[in-house]
Amino acid sequence: MPFVVIPLLEETVSRKHLPKDYPIEFWKAENHRGWIDAFMVFGSLLFYSDIPEESLPRAYAQVAYLFDWEAQCQRSGWSAFDNRHDAMDRILESYCEVGLAGEAAALKAAYQAWLGTSGSFESTSQAYDEFSHGFSIDLDRLEYLAAYFVDHADRLFYVPEA
Repeated sequence: MPFVVIPLLEETVSRKHLPKDYPIEFWKAENHRGWIDAFMVFGSLLFYSDIPEESLPRAYAQVAYLFDWEAQCQRSGWSAFDNRHDAMDRILESYCEVGLAGEAAALKAAYQAWLGTSGSFESTSQAYDEFSHGFSIDLDRLEYLAAYFVDHADRLFYVPEA
């Protein structure tokens, strides 16, 4: 694991709403109830960090873009498009990379509607719904994302030894 992310992981697992004694490699925790919360916190910390994403394995950028986006949506609804306008291409790309191309297509349509209607929540929701897919419900999507990163952690979060 890259040493530069350890302080962010330590900050993540120190949050009160996570289980006590959660390991910094929280994706290895047997108590799965905290995985989504931990990824949401870690993703936002990564997104706001000054760590160059190209210095880390790709999964760290995916976690940053995807879980920060999901947190933005929970806080701001479709206004998240305004908050993450500059990151939308990377967010859509990340959804495709982890196997959620349906979510990327739905978000792309919703984003275009958002921009084309100067932020109409109704038009944006309608555009998103036209691309309904198996993970359109946020909890289903969050469970998928957490499981994806947990199931593939060994190849995603660690730097191969030379």
